[in-house]
Amino acid sequence: MMRHKQIASTWFDTKRITALRERSQSYSAKEDLWSWYVLRRLSIFVTILFIKLKLTPNAISWLSAIFVVSSGAWLIQATPVAFLMAFLFYNIGYLLDCVDGEVARLTENTSKKGYFIDLLIQGATLPIFVSMILVIFILNDQLELTGLSGITMYLAISGVIMSLFVPLAYQLTEKNQKVVRDPMNEIRTKSAVFEITGVLLGLPGFFLFIASLSILNILMFIPVSIIKFYIMFFVLSLIGKTILRLYVTNKKLS
Repeated sequence: MMRHKQIASTWFDTKRITALRERSQSYSAKEDLWSWYVLRRLSIFVTILFIKLKLTPNAISWLSAIFVVSSGAWLIQATPVAFLMAFLFYNIGYLLDCVDGEVARLTENTSKKGYFIDLLIQGATLPIFVSMILVIFILNDQLELTGLSGITMYLAISGVIMSLFVPLAYQLTEKNQKVVRDPMNEIRTKSAVFEITGVLLGLPGFFLFIASLSILNILMFIPVSIIKFYIMFFVLSLIGKTILRLYVTNKKLS
């Protein structure tokens, strides 16, 4: 798609904005369509604001992790309004994940710790997948969680997952700071069809669909069971994608 030769511009960009984009928004093959065509168009303006506020890249990265984790806490509330909040919090976190790197490049403030926190942000998405499964049980009336108990359970799950991921992230940081693409990511960037499929079957697509279905439910156009069936479909597709990733990765290593 030749995005590596472009910048994520908008029609109202000034010459100064364009220059800042060229310095800070270098294309990465790991970047998905949602990030490139939506979040990157907005991120530079947040980056400029945060530089003026003298926020460090690492502080922005921590904010990103907090918002990403919080999206799962909203998700587990299992109501249309909560699903919309989950969509908002996830995308704020994802946007900040774009901003931290831009601030680091523009201020020439990169560090090993920044790489470590970026790995933690990736790990912060893991509890969200667990919350999806819990939501299915809640919507099936097989599990009852009040707001507080749901958040408490989610925080406990997040703590357990991160207790395993933090030392792993540290080991990866100490061993190698080079970003390596896994075989499935290489396949994703081979065509527009694969890239679109990757977004739809990833968290950006999940939260976009959840937000859209929640709005339709609030407007009483669809029942809440449609949301439940979509989450079930997404979890099953995630399992299938994991099996495929394991097969492709194992084959490449053999």
